[in-house]
Amino acid sequence: MGAFFGTGWYRVDKNRSVFVFRIPPRQTISKAGFDAEGNRKLGIEIQYPLSFGLHSFDDIPDFIDFDNYGTVTFTPGVQVEIPVNSRWSLRPYAHIGAGYEEESDKWAGIWYGGIKSRYLLGESDRLRWSMLSAIYYAGYKPEYEERGRYGSVMGGLEFSQPLGKLTMGGDPLRLNWHLTYNYLFDKLNFHIADDRVESIQDQWEIGLALAKEGKPLKLWFMNFEHVGLSYKRSSNGHYRAISFNLRSPFTY
Repeated sequence: MGAFFGTGWYRVDKNRSVFVFRIPPRQTISKAGFDAEGNRKLGIEIQYPLSFGLHSFDDIPDFIDFDNYGTVTFTPGVQVEIPVNSRWSLRPYAHIGAGYEEESDKWAGIWYGGIKSRYLLGESDRLRWSMLSAIYYAGYKPEYEERGRYGSVMGGLEFSQPLGKLTMGGDPLRLNWHLTYNYLFDKLNFHIADDRVESIQDQWEIGLALAKEGKPLKLWFMNFEHVGLSYKRSSNGHYRAISFNLRSPFTY
């Protein structure tokens, strides 16, 4: 599920680490908004995420016969942004693709989708803040020990504020940050040993990023909404992660 979680470092208990590098090309067909007559315009975006993963085991269970292994996944999909009104937008999306694990030479079908929501709570010269929510479903086939699918619901807040006189390339800078909570309907189970399974039921996330006022950050041919880091952790402490924060949770 590296394509779903994004670029970063993920760790489960003291048993394993996962390093994921996600290349996120996307094609904007149309942008969401309202025209001069007040008619709704849908935003349509085609995504082509390609992810590479390196999985490292620190404490190897007896039933696993390799120390490290690599994965690659490609899960193209579409996201449609629906502006309900000037404050509220919905973003349904769906992805389907495949993944390959080189050590066992096995393939898996992968899918994920759901709907995200962003509601603008307030906006001023000093602060813009919104309420975020979402419901997701993801899975893959073939499964192992009923670990191949899960659903979750997310809620949180997102903030954006100017950074005074700080600029980049002559453009004013903003600080974007968010705090979200994900509850998993289906636990993520990790087999730590033959007789021990660690389960993750939720995830807290806090993210900080720098953005330009009114325009994306550009690196070569790539555009980013902002650039920063996110820290993720389960309530029981068995799962921790640091990932790159390149987009709002709403537009990710």
